[in-house]
Amino acid sequence: MRRAEPDVAVGYAEALLTRNDEDVGAHLLRARGLRDMGREGEARAAAMSAWRLADTPEARHASALVMAQALASAGQRTRAQWWLRRAVHHAPDEAARRRAIRDFRYVRARNPWSTELRFSVAPRSNVNGGSARSTIRIYDLPFDFRLRGSAQALSGTEIAAGVSTGYRLRGSARRKTEAILRADYRTYRLTDDAQDKAPTVEGSDFALGSLAVTLAETWRSRTDGAPRRVAATLGQVWYGGAPYTSFLRLSGRRHWALGSRRTAHVSVMAEAQRGRDGRADSGKLRVGAGTARQLASGHRLRLHVAATASRSRAAARDYDRLEAGARLDLAEPVLGAVLDFGLRVEGESYAGRFFGMTGREDRTVTLDATADLAELEQYGFMPSVTIRAERTQSTLGLYDTEKLGLELGWRSAF
Repeated sequence: MRRAEPDVAVGYAEALLTRNDEDVGAHLLRARGLRDMGREGEARAAAMSAWRLADTPEARHASALVMAQALASAGQRTRAQWWLRRAVHHAPDEAARRRAIRDFRYVRARNPWSTELRFSVAPRSNVNGGSARSTIRIYDLPFDFRLRGSAQALSGTEIAAGVSTGYRLRGSARRKTEAILRADYRTYRLTDDAQDKAPTVEGSDFALGSLAVTLAETWRSRTDGAPRRVAATLGQVWYGGAPYTSFLRLSGRRHWALGSRRTAHVSVMAEAQRGRDGRADSGKLRVGAGTARQLASGHRLRLHVAATASRSRAAARDYDRLEAGARLDLAEPVLGAVLDFGLRVEGESYAGRFFGMTGREDRTVTLDATADLAELEQYGFMPSVTIRAERTQSTLGLYDTEKLGLELGWRSAF
């Protein structure tokens, strides 16, 4: 094999297999030789034989690597990525693991297809965005109005799933054009307490689904290599199982590298929404900016600000919003968990009429903490736990809300 004589190596391997057809090393050698000879189908069969016979981490790691090489040579890069995840999982030591991750990234960068799966389960204190109050006072009347159960905060469990798959239409080291299909769906299961509060309501009444197609162009600056992106997205949203809105979104984002430890970005997004089932149309414009910096301690700090203007005949979608946020990623794991923390503050101003009253001001504060449990990684995926708390105070008591949720999910480690 070192002298680039794979046909001779395959002959030796087949002789060894005639003597003992359970010789894992001979199957591996044969698979490597067949792959180098361009006989990828036979190489995959030989690698699979080695995989089935492998009974040590070293043998499983080597078998998975050879299978990935054969698949990548045949242009089946998505399947090759899965086998490289197996190689990472069975790596006998850290050096072998790092090499397998490096190979995974190499294959992924050359794969025209990219797919991301999302799944999470999250107990939430307010699945319907209901009021934190059970009574409200309006019109300055000297008595309270009691809110019906479905208008109050209902607790339950959110079950969410999604998939994004993209295909690179054209690309180079600096520029690529891709088409992306994204589908998301989340539904809820109400707690017994929420069901008692609103007996005619089901969790699926608040289910939200979306389907969107995006055409995006990404390129990197010749001076600092920072990415830039423009995209157009066409999509449809369903709420409670019924069509809610369709939308067209145009967006752009530009990054700058400000030295070795700091980056900055600006973004802009314009969206036109068409309401379904008699709902009003709306238009939205959002501009934002942010910066990220690697601190001397190794922690990473990210800051952002954004402004949004939404216009519609529907009072609830006619508003101006200002927001600011910060996120801190810790440099080192704590008790085996990779931690990051976030804070976001938002202010919304509505000019429309609500219950006969003109104008409304909302203030929202959101805190969250995420722990990625790297020590529980399986096949390059690790469990992720997020705790999120959100509180909104409004000049109209009906819109005072409090939300607390615990989200459990999985994400890729590389």
